[in-house]
Amino acid sequence: MYLRLGVFLLMIVSTKGKAQEVETFEANISSTLNNSNSVGFKNASITINLPLSLKKGILTNSLLFSNYNLDYNSDETIKTNTIENLKTFKYSLGYSHLINNKWSIKTRISPTISSNFESELTIDDFFINGSLIFNRLNKNNHIHIGIVYNTSFGTKKAIPILSYSRNLNNSVSYTLGMPITKIEYFINKTNSANLYLKPKGFYSNISDNLIFDANKNGDKIKYQSMLSGFKYSHDVDEFWNLSFDIGYQFSSKYELLNNNKRVYKFKTNDSFFIGFNLKLDLL
Repeated sequence: MYLRLGVFLLMIVSTKGKAQEVETFEANISSTLNNSNSVGFKNASITINLPLSLKKGILTNSLLFSNYNLDYNSDETIKTNTIENLKTFKYSLGYSHLINNKWSIKTRISPTISSNFESELTIDDFFINGSLIFNRLNKNNHIHIGIVYNTSFGTKKAIPILSYSRNLNNSVSYTLGMPITKIEYFINKTNSANLYLKPKGFYSNISDNLIFDANKNGDKIKYQSMLSGFKYSHDVDEFWNLSFDIGYQFSSKYELLNNNKRVYKFKTNDSFFIGFNLKLDLL
């Protein structure tokens, strides 16, 4: 209940024009600070974007690799050795186009492989993600309306997108909406800080079903949580950007599924997390 309220609650995100940019390369590392009777999560990802300008619009090819390492508490009642490492490979083809001086459109389709890779790939390891977003552009504010289907939110359901972004002045901007919320303060030309609230998760196939009872097994696994944190960002030069995150992860829900129905719930506690991010923008 709290996760759903957090995801769909109208909240706070900076744009200041940067939301329209595409980083050529991005690397992320994050980790929860383990609590007892809980599951620890360490996540690393790399994204490469290759945009191509067309006569009308921009076509973007993207590749993403993400790896989750999970550290289970010893009192879990099932054997977890086959689901301690989950990997995701995603290719995305995106297109953005300015319809007129008020509206633009962004669409994306993303064939995805997500699995523990304990056996050969099957059709169950493949997922199709995608999004369709319309943006209304004004001088100091934007409105974003659309729909997204993305297993990185920890679900196989379509999620509506509705947000409002505004630049208050040259130093402060915000956005109210889904899927990410933050308020950002631009300290100077190279440094900024923000507070944010956003969902995080994953949804993955288990290539060899996990049997934990004589009559029960799991074929999918999903994780959902909300992140509330502080981020400090520094532009090293005109190409490179470094940032550091620290915050709190709450409303965590980590489940084993069979035919998309929960058959086992892992113990998860609210916990602090830290993260590092590196971006390269050659455009």
